[in-house]
Amino acid sequence: MNVSFRPVVVIALLLLVVSCRKTEGEGGTASIQGRVQVKVCGADTTKPYATYMAHEEDVYIVYGDEDSYGDVQKTHYDGGYQFNFLRKGDYTLYAYSDMYGGQASGEKTPVKCKVHIAKNGDKVEAPLLTIYKSVDNYEGTATIKGRLFAYDWNAELTHLKDSFYVKNEYVYIARQMDAYYFERVRTYYDGSFVFPFLPIGKYEVYAYGRDISGQDPQDKVPAIKYVEITENAQIQDIGRLEIIK
Repeated sequence: MNVSFRPVVVIALLLLVVSCRKTEGEGGTASIQGRVQVKVCGADTTKPYATYMAHEEDVYIVYGDEDSYGDVQKTHYDGGYQFNFLRKGDYTLYAYSDMYGGQASGEKTPVKCKVHIAKNGDKVEAPLLTIYKSVDNYEGTATIKGRLFAYDWNAELTHLKDSFYVKNEYVYIARQMDAYYFERVRTYYDGSFVFPFLPIGKYEVYAYGRDISGQDPQDKVPAIKYVEITENAQIQDIGRLEIIK
């Protein structure tokens, strides 16, 4: 009679062991933290317009080999995120990117990394997640401004006839990685100029003046100032951009 109950007891014990086994997920004392970096690009991801730490970007976590994510967190101002109260095991983290692997795809694709928690209480640093934002004409919230100033010399460059702020003259702006300008504006009556709505990045601001070396056949050379925007809403005043008339 006791023998007939043995299979039932064995099955019950197996079910108890399986039910008590702790898998990946919440309910532990470990944590995973990491950061997300954004690269703003056109069609080619090898030439980003700007690179910065992601703010308010969704990061997802998958517990073990589950088919869907178990939790989601938004990144802080410095690109950081953290998942707390995790049990030991294997986890997958991902964020969505506009493009990945060389060229724009036009679709969202997850950028993933794997993380292993070896024991309870661990604080694990995840690899950096780099995602891409695809843009045609990227605009930001920063501003570059200045004033165009000219020196008017005689033909022999022996006598300075006058110096003044130049009105109604073109000033150009280009990204430092590009070979062409993306915008130009005319100076106001006081020589001032403004380039608004700029993203984080490195720029060249320039205007054309007289070539005192005599090497340029058109007698025009650019006077350039190099400017870097390092944060959103920044206002960079480059002061006087000086040319020779």
